[in-house]
Amino acid sequence: MKKLTILLALFITSFTLNAQNQEAYMNAMVKGLQSMGAERNLENLQASAGQFERITSNASEQWHPQYYAALSYINASLLAEGVKAKDQLLDKAKPFVEKAKELAPNNSEVVALEGFYFMAQLAADPNSRGQSLSGLATQTFGYAMKLNPENPRAMALMAQMQFGTAQFFGSSTAGACGLAQKSIPLFNAEEKGKSFEPTWGIEVAEQLMASCGN
Repeated sequence: MKKLTILLALFITSFTLNAQNQEAYMNAMVKGLQSMGAERNLENLQASAGQFERITSNASEQWHPQYYAALSYINASLLAEGVKAKDQLLDKAKPFVEKAKELAPNNSEVVALEGFYFMAQLAADPNSRGQSLSGLATQTFGYAMKLNPENPRAMALMAQMQFGTAQFFGSSTAGACGLAQKSIPLFNAEEKGKSFEPTWGIEVAEQLMASCGN
């Protein structure tokens, strides 16, 4: 009877600690996402990346903080000045992209994130990286769309790649514009704030549609 009582006490303690850890994780993620949604500038994005990076150390089996740490660093790289500064931020993003892939294999959102990482590398130095990274980014977005044909982030980012390629070669942008337009109702249908699933990206599609109208 005494042994049973001890086991029961240990179970209750373990359950309580797990519940507390889960609550702490949820609260930290909410704060991180709120920080990420603040004014979009280099300082805020690096701060939000740091927040998610700290969460990953306490929630190493969760892919969402890995995803958002990487996303924050990638977005920061797009605002940084100079190839070196951009690459330094992308170097910080890379291990989080890799860990997210490990924790959530064949996840359309994570695959689209990897494509975004390749696209940011390309954007840092398009003249020297276009040939090697353009096809890789496009292929990665294509795989994300194959995994989930209704992933609006994969669609909008693919459309952005297609639009840039079409402009470079002087060909029609109709396909890219159509894909961007198709993604917008999918973005609007997403329930924001209900979970930690990604819901960002409609601004990518809207900016592209504005260019399509010109």
